[in-house]
Amino acid sequence: MPDPKSEAKISGSHSVVPAWTDVTALGHAAFRIRLGGQFEAAWLARFCRGLASQRISIQRAHAMRAPNRAWSAELHVLCLAGAPDLSCLPLLQLTAAELPEPTPLEIMRYALTASTAHGGTLHLTIEAADTLGLLGSLLAQLAKFQLHPIEMHIETRDGRAEDSLWLYTDHATRPTFEFQEALERTLEAALRSKVD
Repeated sequence: MPDPKSEAKISGSHSVVPAWTDVTALGHAAFRIRLGGQFEAAWLARFCRGLASQRISIQRAHAMRAPNRAWSAELHVLCLAGAPDLSCLPLLQLTAAELPEPTPLEIMRYALTASTAHGGTLHLTIEAADTLGLLGSLLAQLAKFQLHPIEMHIETRDGRAEDSLWLYTDHATRPTFEFQEALERTLEAALRSKVD
């Protein structure tokens, strides 16, 4: 059950859904973080960059926004050397932190296609070497284009991150070709930086 000490009320365009978090220890330095509620569009970028800044590595994650704009997310994380006690970390504050500046990306491959999922989205898949802060950097780059995941699946296998995201924008009914073209230029540059 959600920890009542970790609840807050965050407003959305629909009825208010209380935000909550729940942390479960899975083994030595391994934890499951569950959280939900209504958050601002770029909350995942803030949250993931915040975890990385505390030396908490995301190993696997799934998140999705419901039609009432309430989010449900589950992340499996690994606390690296120097990480704080996760049970004492104010996780909800990370969702409302200042949006971080994008940092350079290095990816091995990507695919970006128009999708009918969630009423019209861009479906982005990437593969990259797993590094601390990779997901937060990717999400911050997307936020620069006013693109945010409405659903995402994150997996780490054999030192490689395999990410799948369905992207939406609040500035149009669905992401336009211009959004797709601008994002593709950034992804192509990330491929080139990996080669260089």
